[in-house]
Amino acid sequence: MKMNLPRLIPYRKGDKWGFCDESKHVIIPVKYDSVGSFSEGMVKVELNNKWGFVTSEGKEITDIRYDAVTDYKGGYARVNFGIRKKENGATVLGGKWGVINKDGKEIIPVQFHDIGEFKEGLFPVRLNEKWGFINTEGKTILQIQYDDIDKFSDGLIAVKSGGKWGYINTEGKTIIPNNYIAVGSFTNGIAKVKLNNWWGLIDPQGRGVTPIKYDDIGDYGNGLIPVRLNKKWGYLDVDGTEYFEE
Repeated sequence: MKMNLPRLIPYRKGDKWGFCDESKHVIIPVKYDSVGSFSEGMVKVELNNKWGFVTSEGKEITDIRYDAVTDYKGGYARVNFGIRKKENGATVLGGKWGVINKDGKEIIPVQFHDIGEFKEGLFPVRLNEKWGFINTEGKTILQIQYDDIDKFSDGLIAVKSGGKWGYINTEGKTIIPNNYIAVGSFTNGIAKVKLNNWWGLIDPQGRGVTPIKYDDIGDYGNGLIPVRLNKKWGYLDVDGTEYFEE
């Protein structure tokens, strides 16, 4: 049976913060230097320049020990040791990042220079200047070897290696080899790719939807894709049919 928990409101007393319900009953003790907003039943709290998380019942699920944290999203939050910022918010030292679950357990150790958005069951992680992927059990799915990555779309993600782009799936298998100097994300089963100085469209198997012959290809929208050919703009549909003014 789902319980309807009371809506919690930030509550300040002196220079300390906690949370109360709508009847002003204190639910989370008023002892923190600052607090965030609730996300997925958790709220980040700061004490003595360190951060941790508290549940809507007031239970601290982590020690208040991190130098920075992000809000929970998809059941996970990123945590940092070593980050340092100026008063204007500019980062001086990036520190190292890891990931915790809703029990406060570190499922990815705090050892990476950056961790991207969780999607398709994977976290993109950066160590020094290379990227790879780790799952929610902390297992490396794709070795940290890529120069750059994009975001998942249609179950594929664009990755850059040796100056060229290609696509891999969520198991780390190369689906489309790294042949292109630029690529886009898949939308409705098509993505734009650039080979030499020209653009074209491919499907998720790497097959050509159009020849690679266009000077430029715009973003997909409303069923049509703007394209430029021989200094003239026109449109393509998702099947690659051209629409140019005579």
